[in-house]
Amino acid sequence: MEVGGKSLESLKHEDRIRKCSDCGSRNIGYENGELYCKKCGLVLD
Repeated sequence: MEVGGKSLESLKHEDRIRKCSDCGSRNIGYENGELYCKKCGLVLD
């Protein structure tokens, strides 16, 4: 199944990335090729 050209598996993975595993915030930024939490500063994989 695809949504907007993306597979359901891909969307689930993106949702995990967009939530900080440390503090749970969804306020995620992108800078210098890295995703990071704007609340606690954790760099996400």
